[in-house]
Amino acid sequence: MKSENELEDYELKNVLHKPLAPYVASMNGILIHLVQGLVLAALFYVISIQEHWTPLLLGSLIISFGLVIGIWYNYITNNQYHVMRITIMDVIIPIVLAVFQCALALAINQPIYVFTLLVITINIMIEFIYLNSYIKNKDSLALGIFKEHYKKLEFQFAQNVYDEFIRFHIVSMKSVFLFIIILGILTLFDYYFPLNLEIKSYISFIIIGIFLIMGVYYDLNRFFNNSEKLKKYGYKW
Repeated sequence: MKSENELEDYELKNVLHKPLAPYVASMNGILIHLVQGLVLAALFYVISIQEHWTPLLLGSLIISFGLVIGIWYNYITNNQYHVMRITIMDVIIPIVLAVFQCALALAINQPIYVFTLLVITINIMIEFIYLNSYIKNKDSLALGIFKEHYKKLEFQFAQNVYDEFIRFHIVSMKSVFLFIIILGILTLFDYYFPLNLEIKSYISFIIIGIFLIMGVYYDLNRFFNNSEKLKKYGYKW
């Protein structure tokens, strides 16, 4: 038998970790697993047909794998809090994103500016994902679902989680937009600047890699844990 404190702790964790809309979370999860699985298949295909490996090819593959990991991880991390009914845009955007990721995998032998241009396109699709989620979840009905889910906790807690979830989307959209601008400058540099191709490639891989690591590190859970609105409750996400 669980003690009263253990039971309360169990119920609290169940509320904190359980998806707010299980059906929406399940369908989104199935879709992202499917499309990112196809991207992984494309990457393994590219690996299987390579006869001669170079550091540049390896760098391209590492970035491609990093994008899969980053997109997959952030998608399933955020998925717990999506509450609005799935629409056709929730299907189209991840599929188009996966198409460009597959194109990126197949472009590892292309000049570096082609590679960075595809990374820009992928990030534009990521921007659309955040924008679509922001528009759909910034709704009084969505707030009502948050309040219903967290009704066992104090009233203001649900409002704060919802506010921070929306703020995370705003911060993410700004960050991705900034990354797109930087990648655009990087692509122009790779295309026009008279520098050795390998050196330009390594510079590009390092810059993209840094942003990928930052994108995975500053996830929604970390955002919640660092939120002044949520720190006072003492919960770990």
